[in-house]
Amino acid sequence: MRDGRQLGAFLTARRKVTPPKRTGLQPDGRRRASGLSRQETAQLAGISRDYYIRIEQGRVPHPSHRVLEALAQVFQLDAEATQYLHRLANPSTGRQTAADPTEARALQLVQKLHWPAIALNRRMDVLARNHLGTLLHGGLQHGDNFLRMLFLNPVAREGILEWEQEAAIHVAHLRAATGVSGHSFASELVEELSSESRHFHELWTRHDVRLKRPGPLHLRYSGAGDLTLQCETLFVVDADLYIFTCEPEVGTPSEKALSLMASGWI
Repeated sequence: MRDGRQLGAFLTARRKVTPPKRTGLQPDGRRRASGLSRQETAQLAGISRDYYIRIEQGRVPHPSHRVLEALAQVFQLDAEATQYLHRLANPSTGRQTAADPTEARALQLVQKLHWPAIALNRRMDVLARNHLGTLLHGGLQHGDNFLRMLFLNPVAREGILEWEQEAAIHVAHLRAATGVSGHSFASELVEELSSESRHFHELWTRHDVRLKRPGPLHLRYSGAGDLTLQCETLFVVDADLYIFTCEPEVGTPSEKALSLMASGWI
């Protein structure tokens, strides 16, 4: 998907999931769709309906900064999604390559962390795991890529207690992390997951854009029971990779269970 078609697909997806009531429009008894119409979107953005249609059709690949900001306001995009919208209209060329020494240091850092940690590139290929990270999901099928493991391995659905929420979070993270210039980098993965997982396809076509935020992760691990971990995402800029870390609260059953796992008792 080149030129303005990526931009058009993104705008179409966001328009269809933006409730008119949230924009201040009064409900229309004749309405059939739940999202905004093209006419309503154009009206709210202060542009003509024909011009907006041309943008959605990919015939205007580079709308002005003012128009993009107006559309971001109509769809109530957050800072990350707005930045993504601008990158779609004005994509940068090339993809940053990792600096090998920095990447090596980042991977060494993963091994030094006490609680579960994994290092991933923007496509969410797993580059390294520490001991506890390996125990939690290193042996799972499709474990070479976090999203492949999440969507193609039935065990992941059983082990992640809030799987639906985690799946949506990580798909939105993939889109935010790869960006526009990285689409070719992730296209093979997206094509595979879209064909193998209906749920991934539905999430991907929603065009949600959001880097993974700190938050709780609830797991069920055989022999250890239910675990509640607080997860963080660290972005190593120079190495162009992410480190996901998960830590239990001090004094909780989850901390005890992980400590027993680390010592080999579980």
